Amino acid sequence: MAKRTAVIDIGSNSLRLVVYEKSSRFAFSVIKEIKSKVRIAEGAYENDGYLQETAMQRAYNALEGFVSIIKNLKCKKTIAVATSALRDAPNKTVFINRVKNKLALNIKVISGEKEAYLGAVAAINLLPFIKDGITVDIGGGSTECAKIKNGKIIETISLDLGTIRLKELFFDKSNSSINKYLTQELKKLPDNFESCQIIAIGGTARAISKAIMNKGYPLKTVHAFEYDVQKYAKFIKSISKSDILSLKRLGIKRERFDTIKEGSAIFMAILDRLKAKKVISSGAGIREGVYLI
Repeated sequence: MAKRTAVIDIGSNSLRLVVYEKSSRFAFSVIKEIKSKVRIAEGAYENDGYLQETAMQRAYNALEGFVSIIKNLKCKKTIAVATSALRDAPNKTVFINRVKNKLALNIKVISGEKEAYLGAVAAINLLPFIKDGITVDIGGGSTECAKIKNGKIIETISLDLGTIRLKELFFDKSNSSINKYLTQELKKLPDNFESCQIIAIGGTARAISKAIMNKGYPLKTVHAFEYDVQKYAKFIKSISKSDILSLKRLGIKRERFDTIKEGSAIFMAILDRLKAKKVISSGAGIREGVYLI
């Protein structure tokens, strides 16, 4: 049997399991992929980052199912990484120890900079050649960016801009100070973080790309799909101001209704700040980066 590796990505919004099978020195395939939208960060951002018990239990139940699948598929190696929600949580050890003691699964909490690096590794290796550009990966709790120059990752940064974070702190409260918050966070980006070419990673970016593709693009594969920022800037901005009926008309999938408004607001603000002209969509991200390194 070819070597199988399981990668678990514990994000603020979703938990994902991907099982990779290596077929040769330079080739691999995905034999299993599962997403569980447990929202482990629910209620955390309005409670000083503390994970809430109900959300932790949902995440635990999902991981229990993942572990069973991993055993049935006879994976040789399992890597579990956690990002913003656990990274920020003062009580993260409660969840990590529960999973370790009951499921024998070790969770590694990675830094925002490491998360950005992993996403960029996936983009560089699995997209057509990227010489220069900036990756943008919008998650539930944070957004990671990596600067690529001459095909190499030269700098990474993590911002406290996430869909669930903004939803709980601003959108659910109709708080007009969201623009001030966005501006303050974007000031953290170094001056050299500008590029005409953006590589968009993550569920928010894919949802926006799929909606744009529905406007007449002949192919259905979002990976490596490109579009002009100026042409679709108005469309992206409209998403952040739409009600559910309008989101349907814009081509947004139902599963994205709860966080796409926040995500599009973050994405457009970042595109403006980076002076982007073109977006390249990536279907690969942190999980592929974890596997590749």
